[in-house]
Amino acid sequence: MAGTRSPLRNRVELAAYLVLRSLFRILPLRLADGLGRSVGLLYRLLDRRRRQLVARNLALAFPEKPPAEIDRLARAVFAHFGGLAADLFRSETEPVERLLSRIEIVGLEHARAAAASGRGVFFSTPHLGNWEWAALATGAQGFPVTIVARPLDNPLLDARLTAMREKTGCRIVSRRDAARTLLKTLRGGGMVGILADQRARPPDGIVVPFFGRPALTTTSIARLAGKTGALFLPVVCLRIGPGRYRLVYSEPLDVTALPVEERGMEQLTALVTTLVESQVRAAPEQWLWLHDRWRS
Repeated sequence: MAGTRSPLRNRVELAAYLVLRSLFRILPLRLADGLGRSVGLLYRLLDRRRRQLVARNLALAFPEKPPAEIDRLARAVFAHFGGLAADLFRSETEPVERLLSRIEIVGLEHARAAAASGRGVFFSTPHLGNWEWAALATGAQGFPVTIVARPLDNPLLDARLTAMREKTGCRIVSRRDAARTLLKTLRGGGMVGILADQRARPPDGIVVPFFGRPALTTTSIARLAGKTGALFLPVVCLRIGPGRYRLVYSEPLDVTALPVEERGMEQLTALVTTLVESQVRAAPEQWLWLHDRWRS
């Protein structure tokens, strides 16, 4: 818990962050990206537990892949998150216009149509590619997202992260305060973001298939969709080069158009998880395999 941490530790971590931020800001983009990816690979060597977790998760998700391919993919995962960290270090103080110049946007008409429906929209992106920039760019297009996020343990770092996330009009709410805020936002025709690809605890979490294996999954989207009839907008922001991303909005899903027997909480949760899986399969090296997704 953040309250049990010493103020000294918080200040030391902040100082380390500021040093790294300054380093990545002064480096040319390609050099900063290369350094970040190298640091990600170094972290893989140093953290044996995470290295084994990523390899195990990939082997569970892709049993058809030989060990050499799993190892190659695991390396790519750590390299990607090192490069992502470099981008996020740079983006705290980067002008929004410069940040947007490095994001190619596809399917913006889908986001516009969903927002114009007035029915409320689930902004649905997994921990894939650069989900932070997905929300920032969406807010910059005039569609601010109310996002559920767990605060960082370090309040000094959390304040900076929250400020970065909210600089294009998005709003961050903590999980414990989320239900009423999200319901009000959806009923007012707004857009909410719930990253539904991580393990959830009961009673919120129920078991549905993910990559063919039982996984505890949040029912938040299914429950809110049932109460509001909000549209479901799949979004991904994938890396296409050093410091460059492609943000793709897909056609919205109208859950009220599904047959009645497919609108139950378990059925909708399984459907959302299937959509998330398809997004991950499109770029598996960019998903957060460092998370223990299949822990019971």
